[in-house]
Amino acid sequence: MVKHALRAAAAASVAAALAGCSTLGIDFTNEKVQYESSNSRAPLEIPPDLDQVYRNDRYNIPSRPQIVSANAEAAKAQMQAEARGEAPALVLPETQMAKVVRDGSVRYVHVEASPDRVWPLLQDFWASVGLIVKSQDASTGVMQTEWAENKANLPKDIIRATLGKAIDFVYDTGTRDQYRARMERADDGTTNIYITHRQMVEVLKGRQEDTTIWQPGPSDPELEAVMLTKLAQKLEQEFNPAAKPAEQQQLDELEAVKYKPMSEVLNNAQGEPEAVLISEPFDRAWRRVGVALDRAGFEVADRDRSRGIFMIRYLDPDYEAKMKSEQGFFTNLFSKAKAIDPVEYRLRLTPEGDKTRVTVLSAEGRADETGVAPRIITLIGEQTR
Repeated sequence: MVKHALRAAAAASVAAALAGCSTLGIDFTNEKVQYESSNSRAPLEIPPDLDQVYRNDRYNIPSRPQIVSANAEAAKAQMQAEARGEAPALVLPETQMAKVVRDGSVRYVHVEASPDRVWPLLQDFWASVGLIVKSQDASTGVMQTEWAENKANLPKDIIRATLGKAIDFVYDTGTRDQYRARMERADDGTTNIYITHRQMVEVLKGRQEDTTIWQPGPSDPELEAVMLTKLAQKLEQEFNPAAKPAEQQQLDELEAVKYKPMSEVLNNAQGEPEAVLISEPFDRAWRRVGVALDRAGFEVADRDRSRGIFMIRYLDPDYEAKMKSEQGFFTNLFSKAKAIDPVEYRLRLTPEGDKTRVTVLSAEGRADETGVAPRIITLIGEQTR
């Protein structure tokens, strides 16, 4: 117990040093799972046949300055919701698209959607509860998280309530959790999701118990049930928009608005890009093209707004390789190859009513002979959309 004694001593020392400071509020809730990434301890020795426990995921506990009853907290939340004109949160709200099903001692989430629609949402779910996905295989429908510490199991004593996270580094539960999700396709095309829990326990080792190792511990069916419930509620919000809060519905409606690009790339008869048509008059298109050239990294040698011309320098990688190959094999072998200078091109903006056409010519205003104009057109089209 040497390590735990040292942690307790460190906590007492920090408490004494900060006794004159004001109290830092901490909210010790009854949440079973709340995660936070952390790197506060060095990895400990574990048996060679077990995976190394990662130390960058940890549970987090919100703050509350004093202990209050659950009934008082629920009444306070309901009063605040009513004051804002909102309906209070329901206890275990009913779901339609995603439900937790119990078959004997086995629980799973049944989703009225195909696995290909559920898979990306399952990826997002782990991030929403603070966990990081360690491995995933879409072909088998299996996803596994990193190991994480459940800080909800930390002691809620007066020292920690007073000093808050300033001394969290001296606390450790000595356990790590990992979750594994497995998806199955039902006969009717819907999806069943099973979640299993694994645990590693830190145990003392040695005659003086001065070292520790990690050994497998018992799984927790209650944590599995909590995760299944959280997953069902998240999937319900995704597949049943009526169950989402009004604010989330408004965001979804904004995302559903079809995006209309401000420009399009026009191709010639051979299917090669020959111009960019911007859906703006010349004045605004001129500014948009100028910004596009900056973003794409083109060197602007000169510009003439009255004529609608940008003079740019650009060295295309394919063009450079072609020119070096034309220098000759022996030149490249026995002497230093001559550097290829960037080529100068002319961008011309031509007004077409409330739209503007952008074309690429040679520096003299003739058709491009380097074969690079289509690539420049494509780059400008991407940056002006």
